[in-house]
Amino acid sequence: MKKCNGGEIMKKEPNIILILTDQWRGDCIGALGNKKIQTPFLDEMTLNSVVFEKAYSPSPVCVPARACLVTGKKPSSTGFFGNDFSIKWDYQNTLMQVLRDNGYQTINVGKNHFEPQRNALGFEINKLYETQNANDEYKLPSDYHLWLEKETGGKVIDTAKMHENNNRVVFPWDAESRLHPTEWTLRESLEQIERRDPTRPFYLQMSFHRPHPPLDPPKFYYDLYKDVEFEDVPVGEWAPQFDDDSYATNPFEGKIETKALERAKKGYYGSISHIDSQIGKLLIWLRRRGILEDTIIMFTSDHGEMMGDHNMFRKGAAFEGSARVPFIVRAPKDKGYNINSRNKVPVNLCDIMPTVLDIAGIEIPSEVEGESLKPVLMGEKFEHRKYVHGENYRKGLNRGWNFIVNERYKYVWDSYSGLELFFDLDNDKKELNNLINNEEYSSLINQFKTYLIEELSKRPSDGFVENNELVKGKLLPPYRKLTKE
Repeated sequence: MKKCNGGEIMKKEPNIILILTDQWRGDCIGALGNKKIQTPFLDEMTLNSVVFEKAYSPSPVCVPARACLVTGKKPSSTGFFGNDFSIKWDYQNTLMQVLRDNGYQTINVGKNHFEPQRNALGFEINKLYETQNANDEYKLPSDYHLWLEKETGGKVIDTAKMHENNNRVVFPWDAESRLHPTEWTLRESLEQIERRDPTRPFYLQMSFHRPHPPLDPPKFYYDLYKDVEFEDVPVGEWAPQFDDDSYATNPFEGKIETKALERAKKGYYGSISHIDSQIGKLLIWLRRRGILEDTIIMFTSDHGEMMGDHNMFRKGAAFEGSARVPFIVRAPKDKGYNINSRNKVPVNLCDIMPTVLDIAGIEIPSEVEGESLKPVLMGEKFEHRKYVHGENYRKGLNRGWNFIVNERYKYVWDSYSGLELFFDLDNDKKELNNLINNEEYSSLINQFKTYLIEELSKRPSDGFVENNELVKGKLLPPYRKLTKE
């Protein structure tokens, strides 16, 4: 690895900004086909970017997804298969730590979801916005909440401290928009860049909590969608078990009243447009200061949001609304990057760490399981990856979702019920038609099932595979202590 000796200037290395959101669906960017949503700045950003159209969360809930991102490892190697806030994160070779060890100034502004709360894991500067205070999961006030208290004398309270954090009810922000945590995250990020060490390149994680609920965009952004008519949510014929009416304000599954669902979607889209406007401010600010063309900017999310698809909500499911995420890499012009291109190679969040290190010219730790996507960014072919695997387990719901997905097809298996699904995503983007019993696809289905068996066979103690067949009726806990098989 390259080390930065005292006083050495590393200006030759690029700055790197990771814009990380929470719960942003992969289909919620206007330029990528969503005709209802307004994301003008991300739309423009795609023109100077490589867009990965088949990007997935390796475990589509907050904690395991973020553990995969910062370590470059699969859920089975991080230990997290669901949200567990009681486990201390003691990973050594995190993305941030490796960058810092090699001369980068590492900065976080916004949400981490690490445990304990102030665990920096390699961030030299760590300005937090954590919402779990409302549930007493994190005991200390975050930097945003300290600032808000000082700024308003306690007159304005974060919506997330007043309502359950997965509420699908809309609460438009009625205070000044500058006080909203989304705008604080942008302002604090710009301040940290302004105050950066000029002798070192910087890595900034600008981590927005929204569009994760609470759905509280400022009224201006909510009103962008007041006259928008949304299509009915897709509900596959394979999903009757989720068909019961639900009046819960924070449901995982169930059918809610149409107008309530429309309000939730408008609040969700409004939160996305609010973040998009902050991204626009970031790009303009970087350009005016002459930093933009020395900076790689990545945009992604830890997971998506079902938002009523197949009568499901929140995240954790293997389906496109929950598991597929946006992934855009804006690269400087005239540096050899294949900008203004789109790629269908299947990728996931484990690939971010090795990609960032490769771009920075830093050796990738041997234990990293993701792959560098720098060859794709440079316009080279990347054909050796056949698929990505994702998994998430929910004991309370008796769901053990696994999926294998490539550039066109997806195989889904529920480890508890044994439910199998197979989709042709090119012809069925909304996953309405389960092809599992279609003889025309039997060879493909067997191949994808074999891929999953191969993945799960690497962990024989989990008991998912016997005699080279999948075994139903089993679930993993949110966290499993790592042991060598």
